[in-house]
Amino acid sequence: MSFSPTTKGEYYMTVGIVAVVLILISLALGPLAPLDEPKVYAYDGKIYNLGDAVGVSFSAFISLMVFIISAVILWGSKNPWYNIIIDSSAISFIFLNYLNYAVIYLTWHPQMYILPFFIEIIYNGAKALQLDLGQVVLIILLYRVYKIMKMPRPLFGSEKQ
Repeated sequence: MSFSPTTKGEYYMTVGIVAVVLILISLALGPLAPLDEPKVYAYDGKIYNLGDAVGVSFSAFISLMVFIISAVILWGSKNPWYNIIIDSSAISFIFLNYLNYAVIYLTWHPQMYILPFFIEIIYNGAKALQLDLGQVVLIILLYRVYKIMKMPRPLFGSEKQ
């Protein structure tokens, strides 16, 4: 017996479950991140463990690649499982992206400002302006949610009118 979500509630419940699974898989792959610098880094009399920050960043990168590849290949499909992959990978990337910024904050304690599409990070007087792909993916996800919520009652052709 196979499960295929027919209502919007079942669809988004499935998206949430798959997103949690993708987050756990991505975090499990985090320790495989290549480190060019040593795991423990001493700077200005303080010791920083870079393994956690690089691992979470690598996990977010994996989720971003799953999102980009699935969106390019599967966008517009009528199969609910393909759309679940796109939406759940978007949610997993958004979560891991901001978890990455939280780990960066907890590791180095920089000043961080969230701007539209950017995050400004100030550390020891040096400023960095980074493109925040989490906001871009969030806008794409919200567009997809809007399109699905705007749909008439049958979700993916499973119920004929």
